[in-house]
Amino acid sequence: MANIIHIEINHRLLIWARESIAMSKNQASERTGISGSRLSQLEGGNKKPTLDELKELAKVYKRTLATLLLSEPPKEKPLPKDRRSVNSKDIGKFHEKTIIAVRKARALAQSYVELRQELGIQIPNFKISASLKNNPKDVAKKVSDVLHISEVREISNINLALDSYIEKVESLGIAVFQLTLTKDNLRGLSIVDDVVPIIGIKRGQEPAHSKTFTLFHELGHVILNQGGLCDLSLNSDIEIEKWCNSFAAGILIPKEDLIQSEIVNNQRNSGNKIWNKMDLIKLGSIFHVGPLAILRSLLDNKLTTTAFYNEKHIAWNKPQFGRAKESKGRELHKESLQERGRTYVSLAFSAFDQNRIDLKDLSDFLGLKISYIPKTRQLLTAY
Repeated sequence: MANIIHIEINHRLLIWARESIAMSKNQASERTGISGSRLSQLEGGNKKPTLDELKELAKVYKRTLATLLLSEPPKEKPLPKDRRSVNSKDIGKFHEKTIIAVRKARALAQSYVELRQELGIQIPNFKISASLKNNPKDVAKKVSDVLHISEVREISNINLALDSYIEKVESLGIAVFQLTLTKDNLRGLSIVDDVVPIIGIKRGQEPAHSKTFTLFHELGHVILNQGGLCDLSLNSDIEIEKWCNSFAAGILIPKEDLIQSEIVNNQRNSGNKIWNKMDLIKLGSIFHVGPLAILRSLLDNKLTTTAFYNEKHIAWNKPQFGRAKESKGRELHKESLQERGRTYVSLAFSAFDQNRIDLKDLSDFLGLKISYIPKTRQLLTAY
């Protein structure tokens, strides 16, 4: 019988790794197959783990084996502040998948900076700032002028418009990623304490117009220098969330343009404040937002009633979470491009083409096996 090798480690790393992913001992025991008593012995330093146990713990805690072999637990930046409209008992409590998504966003931002440094491309310094005392509509007007947002409104395809909006936000020196946010009712996140400001928007089944609103809501957080994990409730009573919602609406649905539209003029002349959903959808297609965002702007401009808005908010504000229900093979090259964005992926291919990184490095930057790289390049250049 082969000798079982036990590994000398700092037992506090096992506690740190488990707690950093918000996992209880019972959950860790169930996921790893290591008994609760054995896990307590390992975390207490009374026993040394076997190599197989350490590998299993690393897998479940989403850490590298090397991390669990460090001499001391590393210091990690905290999660962004909880900005969700949830019960007080749920504030600050997040699913492990949310924690991993934040970790991934930080790692991708590091890679984004490395790629730009490899290519000698300077990252723009993010210079726009505001406070909650500033009128969000005034700030939105200034940002809209800087980014030439009106140009994007001419794009009829909402997915192409989203790509363009993302590129404009990235031009400010912000890293934007589309992340798998399937838990905690999250639609977006913003991080302001890393190498560059980071915006994460929910991908998966989220409609493009919802992603667009999320993008600018989170930009509001970055401008305020107050990051957060957000559910983007349009009925939020949290001051900063109301500010960011108003800022996003100001960017995407300028009051003058909304009021001057033919649909709004016709409705206003009729004196009717109860809106047909198809008219709201048509307006939404003009401004690249959903009908509920349009209805909120109409309410702010006293063109509908609070009762009608609240009724539709309950009926329409039902985001879908998780992956598509239909079972089909994953297209990993598409997922990589969507997650990292065209700017990031273009930088990776440029670095490779200029012999600044090798094929293995390119594979690592894209998070793909080498066999997927040709498909990714083809997809990148298809538009």
